[in-house]
Amino acid sequence: MPLHIDIKVNDSLLSTLHIGRFSGGTGADDNNVYLIVDGKEPTNLDDWVMRGTEFKHRYGDGAEICVMKGIQALSGKWYNKL
Repeated sequence: MPLHIDIKVNDSLLSTLHIGRFSGGTGADDNNVYLIVDGKEPTNLDDWVMRGTEFKHRYGDGAEICVMKGIQALSGKWYNKL
């Protein structure tokens, strides 16, 4: 069940992020591999893998921490494009 995050200023959409669990489980202590994608929602596994940036997250830490870690992973990718 992916997370979908809209980033807006007032009513203007700046970006949409999508986070999906790539491997691991749903136990509180499971350390999983996730992929985050910026832009159009991925429609299949190949799309997630090709466009996604990988990061790790402990399932029991919750969705908000997962989003934070995903944005941190993307920030390195964005920074390297400068």
